[in-house]
Amino acid sequence: MDDAELRRRLWEGFAALQTLLGGSARNGWVLRKEGLVASVVPSAPDSPALNAAVALNPEAAPDALTELEITYGDAGVRRWAVWIDGGARHITSQLRAQGLAIASASPGMGATIEKLGLDLTTANAHPNAGLRTVGRVNDLAYGNVDSRLERTLTTLQEGTLRGYRADMNGAPGAVALALHHGEDCGVSFVATVPQARRHGLATQVMRSALADAQNQGLTTITLQATELGERLYQQLGLRRLGPMELWEHRR
Repeated sequence: MDDAELRRRLWEGFAALQTLLGGSARNGWVLRKEGLVASVVPSAPDSPALNAAVALNPEAAPDALTELEITYGDAGVRRWAVWIDGGARHITSQLRAQGLAIASASPGMGATIEKLGLDLTTANAHPNAGLRTVGRVNDLAYGNVDSRLERTLTTLQEGTLRGYRADMNGAPGAVALALHHGEDCGVSFVATVPQARRHGLATQVMRSALADAQNQGLTTITLQATELGERLYQQLGLRRLGPMELWEHRR
């Protein structure tokens, strides 16, 4: 499978996750436009992670900015953002010219599961973590004292996303979520609590996600990597597909 198809699956899965988060949040909704979807979460007015548009077609982003500004402003949202393929430099320059600033950039990664060549027979191929656990571990991993990710994920119905955990000393040490979307397994919310790092727990949860996806007949895996996670994903056999950039607007 070529990188163009993997990128398409990456962005479609990413947009599906954003839609899920926005549509399930308290008083939240989803704005849909040709080539772009946006989650609107008034209950988290300073969270550009929840109040974000995903530009499936980068060309759609500049034309949508005025409507996005009005929509978020009317909802009382102070910080919102646009996710876009960083390779579309002619578009990101337009975002900068219209007052948005890049807030983060990280690589999108993916692979055909079969071509990873991993022996997954010993991996736990079943979801074993609830959404509350995944959110709590993410908050601990990223130092969120307000439990924002636990509160966000617990608004979703259990089973909407498939959760995995690996324990250390009887407590959750690492977690991940997977969204099965078409034939793709979109992985997100991978995190390890600080005291459990460098014990291979993140590898365990990724192997579980891969084994589960394979059992369910999915053919690819895609994800957005963090700086800490990129080496792990490379070791598993995933490759870079291009930069995923978050461009933020602040009132």
